[in-house]
Amino acid sequence: MASQNPSFLLLLLLVFFTHTILTLSQNPPNKIPFTCIPQLNPCKSLLYQHNQLTKNNISSLYSVDISQIQTITHRNKQDHLVTVPCSCQNVNNTIAYFYDTIYPVKLGDTFPNVSDQFYSGQAWDEGSRFKAGMNAHMDLLCGCAKSDSQIMVTYTVQEKDTLSDIADLLSAKVSEIEDVNKVLLQKQGFIEVGWVLFVPMYKNGVPSTPAPAPSPEIPHPNSSTSSLL
Repeated sequence: MASQNPSFLLLLLLVFFTHTILTLSQNPPNKIPFTCIPQLNPCKSLLYQHNQLTKNNISSLYSVDISQIQTITHRNKQDHLVTVPCSCQNVNNTIAYFYDTIYPVKLGDTFPNVSDQFYSGQAWDEGSRFKAGMNAHMDLLCGCAKSDSQIMVTYTVQEKDTLSDIADLLSAKVSEIEDVNKVLLQKQGFIEVGWVLFVPMYKNGVPSTPAPAPSPEIPHPNSSTSSLL
């Protein structure tokens, strides 16, 4: 067998590692889609928008009516919750929950910048072309809650956030946030700015935990009740 050209082998290794790095950079581990089964019915979902855009801007970017946008206060600033139909889709061989909208690409736009500046970093990069003048599909990560009393919120971690802060902000339980986010398995309680999380929000507030029933009182042997027996 003829010997391989060392330069050729080096070139193959370089191409392999370059492809691997580009793949990871497109969708880093902090952005894990909410997997699903294609037969599942679509649901309503909430996308948390923190880019300080006007409702008119959000309406245009997300292709929704203004009535589907509600304001939420977070650390003295006005963010928004956008109601969208969330469905199980196959995006470039990734089967997960997505909401699809269209973005008209402008000169100088890049996919990461558009995702971060207009969609709170929640767009899934399926490796499609992104060229000025084209209408690009922006597949936004979403999820469906298991209970009718909840709705799933796609939330991007911001500066100074903690899991308990996010739970309080979105009427959720920390334990349930941890249950639906694989990225949180890396280190319990640890989150980083930019991580995209799915938050099962209670529609009518977190249900209160019922107080434990009081233990029955046992009469003391020297009590008046005992003396009467």
